[in-house]
Amino acid sequence: MSYIKQILDYFFKHDEISDNLKSRVYHRLVNPCKDMERDEALKQLWNEIDVDSSLEWEKSYDEVEATIHNKKKKTIYSLHYCMRIAAVWFFPFIMLCTSAYFYFNNEDMNEVDKLVPEISYVQYYAPAGKREQVILPDGSTVWLNSGSTLIFPSTFSTSDRGVYLMGEGFFDVAKDSLHPFVVNTHFMKLQVLGTTFNISAYPDDIQTKATLETGALKINIKNDTTKSYYLQPDNQLVYTPSLNKVEQFNVQASDYSDWRMGGLYFNNTKFGDVMSIIERTYGVKIHIRNSLYNEQKVYVHYNKNESLENIFHILKIMIPELDYKISENIVYIE
Repeated sequence: MSYIKQILDYFFKHDEISDNLKSRVYHRLVNPCKDMERDEALKQLWNEIDVDSSLEWEKSYDEVEATIHNKKKKTIYSLHYCMRIAAVWFFPFIMLCTSAYFYFNNEDMNEVDKLVPEISYVQYYAPAGKREQVILPDGSTVWLNSGSTLIFPSTFSTSDRGVYLMGEGFFDVAKDSLHPFVVNTHFMKLQVLGTTFNISAYPDDIQTKATLETGALKINIKNDTTKSYYLQPDNQLVYTPSLNKVEQFNVQASDYSDWRMGGLYFNNTKFGDVMSIIERTYGVKIHIRNSLYNEQKVYVHYNKNESLENIFHILKIMIPELDYKISENIVYIE
């Protein structure tokens, strides 16, 4: 695997990356130097994300970056389509996430408009502590939970309407019987015609969960193309990659999308997973200094937009021995 492929894999699979390194990665992606290795890595990334978390990616980045410093060429930058992106950065994708830059000699300038494709790929990112609503080109609506990324084309021009999700999203899909809507995640491929459903697929979570509210949903696990799973309303499918295990449950589906309105729902959820969700939701860092809570399970449905103090106050009522301290955007659990 090339250095740049490893770097991009890591970048899209981890939330805790410094602003400086984010800036460098984004600069690398849109650098006007012609870069076949980068473009090929982005194509592969669209299909699959797989990285060794032990990678010394910062060092690798420096080595890759150094190889392009001496490449200089006059460039023309042109985009036929430009969209607002949640968070700070524009991250246009051309032809399955290839670069939005094209290179021409001076005598070719008049040909720019003929050669730049009209379809680009756009990334929306909901940073920690934020939730974002996205309207797709077909009128479908997606709510992105904190720390989530959605990649989609500026125009759906193929036989299906394909998007890529890393994190959690609630989808309200516009009906189109001729063009199925497909959500790709790291471990699942979900297909619908017109429906509402929630999918939680954070890269660092031990499980991926799909929960259907209305309509019907077809799910394929990416490492098993021989079997499809079909969900009806108030059905949930849970996939545990480490065990290659698929489970289906009957649930109250709306509980699992309550986060859109600021609520939080935990049902037999491990304490560590609860802390991870609170970190993303409130944009804080939680330090757990006591292994006593490792096997603790949490059952609670929080009201909309509870304060962080109330979140932990209620947790302490449920777990009397819980000792915590909130200091600005850091929580210490003793």
